[in-house]
Amino acid sequence: MTSASAKAESIVAGAKGRPAATRKRRPEEVRARVLTAALHAFATVGFEGASTRAIAADAQVSLSLLLYHFQTKDDLWKAVVVDLAERYSISGLDAIVAPDATSPKDRLKAMIRGIVNMSAEVPELHRLMTLEAHQPSKRLTWMCENFIGKDFEYMSGLISEAQKQGAVRRVDPGRLRFAILGMAAIPFSVSAEYQHLTKRNPFSKIEIEQTIELINALIFAEPD
Repeated sequence: MTSASAKAESIVAGAKGRPAATRKRRPEEVRARVLTAALHAFATVGFEGASTRAIAADAQVSLSLLLYHFQTKDDLWKAVVVDLAERYSISGLDAIVAPDATSPKDRLKAMIRGIVNMSAEVPELHRLMTLEAHQPSKRLTWMCENFIGKDFEYMSGLISEAQKQGAVRRVDPGRLRFAILGMAAIPFSVSAEYQHLTKRNPFSKIEIEQTIELINALIFAEPD
C-alpha cells in the first residue's frame, strides 16, 4: 500500500470513528457563528455599512463559506431577522413566560419581565430595529408584514384586554406597546451611556429587576 493510500484510509477511518452528531453539527455551528457576527454588524453599522467580508472575518469563516450558506447580503440580513423572530417573538414569549397565567394582567406582567430579560440578553435587537425603523424601506416593510405586525397586534390586544379589566392605564394600546418596548430595551441598547450617567450596570440583576418594577409602576393602574 502506498503512503498516499494509507493516509487516505486513515482519514476515512478517523471520520468513521467520529460521532455522527459532531459531523452534522459543524454546518450548523458555522451558520450560527455567521448569524451572530451578522447581527452584531447590522446592529452596529446598519445594512448599508455592513460587508459580508467583514462579517465572515468576524465569524472566523471564509467568505466563500459564508456565501455558500447565504448567497447575498440581503439573504443574510433576512436570515438574521428570521432567527431573531423565531427566538424572540412576542407571541412566542407569552407562551413561554406565562404558561399558567390566566388573566390578561398576569400575562402582561410576565410578558414585560420576558421582554426586559430578552432585551438584556440581546441588546442588538433594539439597535438593529432602531437603524431599520427610522425611515421607510423594503426591509422594514418585509419585517412588518412578516413579523412585527403580528407581534404588534398580539401585544396591543393583550394590553386592551387588561385595560377592560381596569388593570392597565387607559391610553392607546398601540402607543403603550411602543412605550413598554422602549422602556424595556433602551437601558441595554445604550448601556454605555446609561452606565456612564447613572454609575450603574444595566445588565446587573438588581438593575434588571428595577427596570421591570419601573415599567409595572407606570403601566398598571394598581401595581403590585
